[in-house]
Amino acid sequence: MVTICPHSSLLVLHAIDMWKNSLSSLIPSTNLKLLAIVAAIAAFSIASFATTVSVSTTTYQSQYGVSYNVTGAFTAADQGFSVAPVSVAASAQPCTWANAGTCATALTGGHYKYTLTLTLNTVPGSTTTYTVTVKWDQGTGQTQLGQLTVSVPATAVAGQAMTFKMDTGGTSFTAPLSLDVTVA
Repeated sequence: MVTICPHSSLLVLHAIDMWKNSLSSLIPSTNLKLLAIVAAIAAFSIASFATTVSVSTTTYQSQYGVSYNVTGAFTAADQGFSVAPVSVAASAQPCTWANAGTCATALTGGHYKYTLTLTLNTVPGSTTTYTVTVKWDQGTGQTQLGQLTVSVPATAVAGQAMTFKMDTGGTSFTAPLSLDVTVA
């Protein structure tokens, strides 16, 4: 037969109360912002630890620098060099602005071409003709790669984009090189 002392149950209850008090002291009752910050740090720590990072290798065949001097009416985006698959006649100058349109010098199949995209930021108050000039330097001094003109009507819409292509005149070029793109 087991006899339980009435004081032992009081001791157990007292121990439980002390344990609850020590746990509740860990939770800030007056500063919930602190609790939110600590919880956010813990969540971000767990998320960043669980994140995987993948690395891929890319081999660049050449590097070049592009300098833009573009009127505020446009934003220019370099599309790089590629080989023209077929010969194409030059666009009539000035090209008429057309969303998703193309304006090009004569392109010879097998030659490298340089491609540039212009996005219209500001529509002119009346039809305005802009000149797109690209000069390049392959280490022997700067020469003109090509020049195109485009006529932008007052009915154009901001956000429209047009592509400009210029034949490099050859099946190879020297890298590294620099390009100067001017739209005025």
